Amino acid sequence: MKILGIDGGGTKLRAALSNDFQIVKKLTLESGVNLSAVGENKLDEIFKKVKDWSGEVDLIQAGFSGAGSEERKSLIIRVLKRYFPQAEMRILTDAEATLLACYSKEPVVVVIAGTGSIVMGITKDRKIVRTGGWGHLFDDEGSAFSIACQIIRKSLEFRDGLRKYDPAFDKLLEHFKVQRIEDLVDLQKQEDFKEKIASFAKVMPLTELVVKTIDKEIQALVRKTKKIVRLTKSKTIYLHGGMFNVSYYEESFKKHFKEITFAKLEKSLEEILAIKLI
Repeated sequence: MKILGIDGGGTKLRAALSNDFQIVKKLTLESGVNLSAVGENKLDEIFKKVKDWSGEVDLIQAGFSGAGSEERKSLIIRVLKRYFPQAEMRILTDAEATLLACYSKEPVVVVIAGTGSIVMGITKDRKIVRTGGWGHLFDDEGSAFSIACQIIRKSLEFRDGLRKYDPAFDKLLEHFKVQRIEDLVDLQKQEDFKEKIASFAKVMPLTELVVKTIDKEIQALVRKTKKIVRLTKSKTIYLHGGMFNVSYYEESFKKHFKEITFAKLEKSLEEILAIKLI
């Protein structure tokens, strides 16, 4: 049985192909597939490349950024069927796919803090519950995008004489290759502005301002997580996403919980989707 696992993120698509539940090969495409920004023609181009690489498969298990509506999932299936007409398909959001990848017949909670953020859990009856994940305009506290935006806002307040200087402002100029703080506002004109802005979280220095910003954003994410822990009665929280690669962020988040076991995926999401039936 050949299974194609796909992790369709906002900046890259990663795929893994298995044969009889053993990974055969992996692929990374430098093309994001966030369905809130990518149209049918671009999807067609991407999936053709995947098919040329993988050949025919029996099952596709995939998680896609922005695939939260039935309309968007139907679009993915329609385009995939052009290249994989015989394959069975299980199409999920990236958050749903991560949750099910972590699920092993016991209640579990997954906290995702990457470009965006969401908390999802699954009960002993396999009921899925969630908080957050409502997009960058209305939600996403604790995400790389939200934290970076807060620091940019504060840099503009400094430019306007409304707050004191912080060394993080110089790092903003260096990272985004601009000369003046006011030039940072042009970031929002770029097509991939969310990923571009969020990238600052990887390099931000832990200054007093940055630490305070992280702490405030974490408090909001912790509140959502505790709600899902109560609903699922889970004793395990999986941490996923780039913000949990920031040591201060991860440790600050963990200290809010007692009698909880923390874990991370041992394999990449696309590999798990290629070897585990979800």
